[in-house]
Amino acid sequence: MDVFWYSLVGVLLAGYLALESIDFGVGMLLPFSGDEASRARMRRLVVPLFLANEVWLVACVGLLFGALPVLEGALLQALRLPVLALVCAWLLRDAALWFRQAHPGSGWRRVWDSVLPVSSFVLAAGWGAVLGAMVRGLSTRAGGHPVVDPIDLVHPLPLVCAASAVAACLCQGALFAARGLPADGTAARRAARLNRVASPVVLGLLVLVGGVAAAVVDAPARVAAVAGGAALCVAGSILLARAGRATPALVLGSAPLWALPLLVGVAHGTTVLATRSGAGDLTLGEAVADGESLWLLSVTVLPVLVAVVAVQWWFWRVFARVRPAVAAA
Repeated sequence: MDVFWYSLVGVLLAGYLALESIDFGVGMLLPFSGDEASRARMRRLVVPLFLANEVWLVACVGLLFGALPVLEGALLQALRLPVLALVCAWLLRDAALWFRQAHPGSGWRRVWDSVLPVSSFVLAAGWGAVLGAMVRGLSTRAGGHPVVDPIDLVHPLPLVCAASAVAACLCQGALFAARGLPADGTAARRAARLNRVASPVVLGLLVLVGGVAAAVVDAPARVAAVAGGAALCVAGSILLARAGRATPALVLGSAPLWALPLLVGVAHGTTVLATRSGAGDLTLGEAVADGESLWLLSVTVLPVLVAVVAVQWWFWRVFARVRPAVAAA
């Protein structure tokens, strides 16, 4: 059961990253959308969805606190600076989506039109870099305490993971925009062109992720298999997008994002917080909550998670449906 709870935390994080890949991508594409009408349409594509997507992250953090409380404390201590940067970018991204329409002034809108792509980029790259650093293993300081040093985030593995996440989000955002904007508009044509150009780049970056990760971890075959599986999903997404099947293409195109938490798990197994020296490692047995707490979570949290999945499905079915007439309004 300990592995079940650890895996469920990873599934929730993977779900958040997969769903938010579209929001991050659309946000980064805003400067290329053209005129004011196109920018407003781009914003309307994700405004009904991003709060529902963020529920997955809230559920992930809540379950981490309840099922793996020692791991939560260790992660917040080790990742405090990257987490602070991600939280700030998260707040700015949400503020840009909410506040842009709050004032009619052109200067006001230009400010938020600048904040949205920058914060979206920081979120995509930041998640990729942090999870890439965790795949490699963290540094340790005096007493064996794990920590993310700046040098950890500029190692080739976190960098290629960050680049892969950004490129995949751009592809996801471009594909989502192309299916949701008027087909005869300039913004939709630009988005479709970007998706065609960037998709092969994502494939190449995933090959790099697999190769670099295999060179620095103790489970090279497993991490290479995960990266290879994600690359196959992206290849399938490319074929489906060219066939005009945007929705399944979006599902498969999210693979580079959900692969990141999976890489952490397959690289270190039941060592839930790994360091390169081994001095500050935290095992699953040390991190998991007591049996009574896990039983309480089983009867309270699991039904709520099922409801969250059902509501999320309904949200996407209602608000992510292609409606050219509405988009053109």
